[in-house]
Amino acid sequence: MKRTSMLLVGCALLLAQQVVAQLDRTKIPPPGPAPEASFPDYELMTTANGIRVLVVRNTELPTVAIRLLIDRKPILEGEATGVIDVMGEVMKCGTTTRTKDQIDEQIDQLGGTLEAGGTALFSSGLSRHTEKFLELLADIALHPSFPKDELEKVVMQRQSALKARKSEPDLIVDVVRKKMLYGKNHPYGEIQTEETVGKITREKCLALYGAYFRPNRAIIAVVGDVEKNDVMKLVNKYFGEWKQGILPVTKYPEVKPLASTQVALVDRPSSVQSVLRVAHMVNLPRISPDVMPVTVMNRILGGGAFRLFVNLREKHSYTYGAYSAIGSDELVGAFTASASVRNSVTDSALNEIFYEIKRIRDEDVDAKELERAKNSLSGSFVASLEVPNTIASYALEIEQYGLPKGYYKTYLKRLAAVTAQDVRRVAQQYLDPDHTLIAVVGAAKDVREKLGKFGPVTMYDEEGQKVLEKPVGSVKMTPNEIFAKFVDRTGGKKAYGGIKDRTMEMSGKIQGMEMKVKTVQKAPDKLYQETNMMGMVQRQVIDGKTGWWGTPQGIKDLTGEQLEALRPDAAMDFYAAYKLLGYTAEVTGVKDIKGRETYEVTFTSAKGPTMRHYFDSKDFLKLREVTVNNTPRGPMEQSTDLFDYKPFGGVQMPTRLEQSVMGQVITFTMDKCDVNKGVDDALFVKPAK
Repeated sequence: MKRTSMLLVGCALLLAQQVVAQLDRTKIPPPGPAPEASFPDYELMTTANGIRVLVVRNTELPTVAIRLLIDRKPILEGEATGVIDVMGEVMKCGTTTRTKDQIDEQIDQLGGTLEAGGTALFSSGLSRHTEKFLELLADIALHPSFPKDELEKVVMQRQSALKARKSEPDLIVDVVRKKMLYGKNHPYGEIQTEETVGKITREKCLALYGAYFRPNRAIIAVVGDVEKNDVMKLVNKYFGEWKQGILPVTKYPEVKPLASTQVALVDRPSSVQSVLRVAHMVNLPRISPDVMPVTVMNRILGGGAFRLFVNLREKHSYTYGAYSAIGSDELVGAFTASASVRNSVTDSALNEIFYEIKRIRDEDVDAKELERAKNSLSGSFVASLEVPNTIASYALEIEQYGLPKGYYKTYLKRLAAVTAQDVRRVAQQYLDPDHTLIAVVGAAKDVREKLGKFGPVTMYDEEGQKVLEKPVGSVKMTPNEIFAKFVDRTGGKKAYGGIKDRTMEMSGKIQGMEMKVKTVQKAPDKLYQETNMMGMVQRQVIDGKTGWWGTPQGIKDLTGEQLEALRPDAAMDFYAAYKLLGYTAEVTGVKDIKGRETYEVTFTSAKGPTMRHYFDSKDFLKLREVTVNNTPRGPMEQSTDLFDYKPFGGVQMPTRLEQSVMGQVITFTMDKCDVNKGVDDALFVKPAK
């Protein structure tokens, strides 16, 4: 018996050695068949009033994620663009039975989360609180009160964010991209502005809510440690009174491709980088079988550290990153390639973007590159299934877009089936390099001429409005003549000369924290500026010749650029003193600011910062000041818009300022302004250390 066993073992070893000998270890074994994704099964049920309820049972953790979505088409918002977002945000700020504080307190007690946006609600937490979460969501969905005070807060916050958007090149370029691709009469081309958000009222929110929040268009997805029968009982209990209705039908204008490549340029004179978007429309419905090969194609082109990234960053060192995205959509989608590059290589970077777009259309991708893209996508997909909220979103997508129920179960198989020929085919079908929009935010003086070789260049402002350009030569006034008009308009030379000292106190808020600024000027060139934020006081002072800076940490001298940057503020009449301060002035453009034509005057100095002042071409009030400061990260703009001029000591002064710097917008209002009160020179003396 032992002999027989040993003989069998010997034969097995010999056979194994022969098999190993036949293996070619220089070749990668062929991949096996793609597995079915571990996307969980879900149950679809419908309530008597038409709510579609998706339940995904997941017992790995004692948690639950609930998402309520109104299945609707895009909405044209018109003059109150932004009302959908604002309505959604204010919905969670109070109901007919609960205040915002009560809702927040209950969510905190449950250790859960509650989010609202547009026509969707989301809540999550421990599954033992499922009933309470559904009760809260039902109260918000069925009985929102849209409290006026909360609405006003949300509107003000959104307006503040929209002000800040004007100083963010990445946000500006996307505003232009949307307007140019879709047009202002399409929901995808509507742009929120301070004005449109300011027209949002409680009545508009109520009307929108009443038109769209209907159970027969609602989908509720529940993912977690729950039983479907229990979920249905709770949904019927808390949402059963919801009354059905017919949602409005919206017609949209057809979005047509651009007739040829066009260039849209937003001028930011001090920018050292150009923010680029190369974009065109795409007709790719969500249910199309081409969605998967298009996804693979885009991953290879620019969906990570692939072709665009390698070309523009690693090969040419034009940028820190270059990417692309392509979206499927039931109305119309878009392809977009993006990068931020040095002004000097703007045209070269665009050449490389178009080169990569054309290359993926004209050549089959390499097998290794294709496999790397597939591996990247499969890894991302598998990781996404670890998040209950994502599973809820996937289940909602299946129901919302009419996808096959096994759509995500077969994801990996469909991904594995994509060939190099598929990638080339969809690249040729869905990438259109001859009918693209090139949207650029950068310094026009450095890049405009270079951009002309790609197509006609049209100038736009920060809100995507076309700028009616006039050449600098059309301004038949010198800088000094413009300054004289401004001085006459705001009080006259005699009134300016009569001011010997001026003390201004202003207040504003930044991120909810109050800031107070006190500025004291004394002729001819003394300045005291005190900033108080939450009790932290900082002072910057010029005594006429030298300067000092005081903080809670101590006193130090101001020298170099820091000192020179303050000198213009120390001059009681800067326009009479700018030459003595070492500045030259030049009329450099005709610009549109908030619909008003202005003359742009640029001040340059070998010592101080570059400044641009903008004067209304009709009444010569100054509307904006821009200071370009040099920082370790490069030039940084600080923009200040001036409003509500009022007389103080015979001279008109702006009583409201909107200051934008580093993506933050602070609105300051004048609290007090005293003129010729006899300011003591001791105020400007540096304290002893």
